[in-house]
Amino acid sequence: MSLLVISEHFWPEGSGGTLATYLITKLLVACNFKVTVITGTRNPAKISGVDFIIDEAFKISNKPARWLYFLNPSAKKRYKSLMKKFDIIYIPYGYPLVSLAKELDKRVIVHLHDYQPIAYNSTIMHNHRNGLVYDIKTELAYELLEHDSIRRAIAGSLLVPITTLCRTWVSGADIIICVSRRQAEIISNKAPQLAHKIRVVYNPLPETPPVEEKFENPTFTYAGGGSYVKGFHIFIKASLNVLKHRNNVSFMLTGGLRGFKHQHIRLLKKLSNSLTGSFKFLGHLPYEDVLRLYSKSHAVLVPSIWEEPLPYAVMEAMAMGTIPIASRIGGIPEIVKGTYAEGMMFTPGNFNEMADRMREVLSLPEDQLVDIGCKLREAVLRRFNNEIIKRQLLKVLGG
Repeated sequence: MSLLVISEHFWPEGSGGTLATYLITKLLVACNFKVTVITGTRNPAKISGVDFIIDEAFKISNKPARWLYFLNPSAKKRYKSLMKKFDIIYIPYGYPLVSLAKELDKRVIVHLHDYQPIAYNSTIMHNHRNGLVYDIKTELAYELLEHDSIRRAIAGSLLVPITTLCRTWVSGADIIICVSRRQAEIISNKAPQLAHKIRVVYNPLPETPPVEEKFENPTFTYAGGGSYVKGFHIFIKASLNVLKHRNNVSFMLTGGLRGFKHQHIRLLKKLSNSLTGSFKFLGHLPYEDVLRLYSKSHAVLVPSIWEEPLPYAVMEAMAMGTIPIASRIGGIPEIVKGTYAEGMMFTPGNFNEMADRMREVLSLPEDQLVDIGCKLREAVLRRFNNEIIKRQLLKVLGG
């Protein structure tokens, strides 16, 4: 059976959603699907037996302009010609092409890794409410706080109503895959017309390197960069709270520096010089190095304030034998349910609760920390077993 994967970005470009797309593509190839991937990523991670088509149009940064491009007659003609060759059209990213595939009477599977059909910026905040006015205010605040851009804030708030267009495209799919029950619940609540098509399939786990010994000194890793919605401001407050009582703790910060405010960097560096503990800005690291850093850390910090559907940081931390200290939000409770990490969750935005969880980890003797890590690894490997996920995907794809 032949399958066309349409994904604006492909691993190693992007984040959790593109990683999941890459892993799912590998699973489907192993199931004897003949797969072609069309993407805007110029150097996608190669998969044996998969053909790649690079379409620069997916690199159009302006979302409305990108959507309009795929609706023009020449683009539609080209994609129709391409789609005719395939049995199934699988779309993690590239929703304007759903309706085109249905014109050809193709089976279309949309895989949602965010909230694009119900939110222009693709995110849903933890204290979200329904209503157009609220959505506009949220978009305005999101762009100001996440990208520090007045221009983007004004443009984004004006464009919020076109989200209904995306919702219309997605509603044409035969099946809509959500990656957690929480994501499915939120989307069904805000777009009831999609509910009957939604199926929940967890993302597969990546292969992980061997677990390594912990750093000798207490070390926490935060991998959200300077992102507001990833909770950088919560991380700062919680870490400073901990350092009031334990000034020998190290904090490793990975991810892009784009969102780091210069005053925050200066403050943390100044504190690092005055305390035994330290903040180390590592920037973007190769994926394998991030996993090794998780393994060597005493805990991985995930203070998100948006409803992350199924954050890989939590899954990866557990797979590397490390406790995630994470917001009780999105799909996180589903990942950690029944494990020690379930008790390490905290109320989104509550930095005092987060600091309390960090202090609890610091109080654990080394042998207990290692024992907890082993149990977390066993739990996550069992819950996100690739064979189970593969069977679920095949059921969805086969109808």
